[in-house]
Amino acid sequence: MRPILTTAACLSLAACTTYGEGQDERAEGCPAYDSRNWTAWIDRMPGPGSRPTLNISGEVDMPTPGYTVRLVAGPADRAQPPGLRFRLEATASDGMVTQVITPTEVRYREPTPYSRIREIIITCGDGTLATIPDVMITE
Repeated sequence: MRPILTTAACLSLAACTTYGEGQDERAEGCPAYDSRNWTAWIDRMPGPGSRPTLNISGEVDMPTPGYTVRLVAGPADRAQPPGLRFRLEATASDGMVTQVITPTEVRYREPTPYSRIREIIITCGDGTLATIPDVMITE
C-alpha cells in the first residue's frame, strides 16, 4: 500500500505551481525554497457595511524558523478582468536559530475594488513563486 500512497503524493506535488525544489533553484533574492497550496478568493458576502475582500493564502518553505512573511500588493494589468501582482517579503528572525527548512503560512486579506480577478501572480526576488488562475468568488 505504501507505493500507492507515495505515487499519489508525488502526483499531487507535481501539480503545484512553484519554481524550485532546492536551494540551488531559488530565485535570486528570495529566501523561500518552495511553495504550495495557494488559493485566492473574493469574499462578497452581503451584510451591513460589507465590502468585497480579496483573500490569498499559501505556504512557503523558509530556510529557518522565525521568518515573518507577508504579501505586498503590486500593480494590476489593464485586462478585464485584471490580473494582480503581489510580492512576497520575508524578514529573518533576530538571533541564532536552527538551520532547518520550515513551512510558513502566508495570508493576505484586504478590501478590493475589483469584482473579478483573472489571476494572481506572486513573485519573490527576481522570480515567480506562484500563479493562481481563476480567482473564486464567494457570495
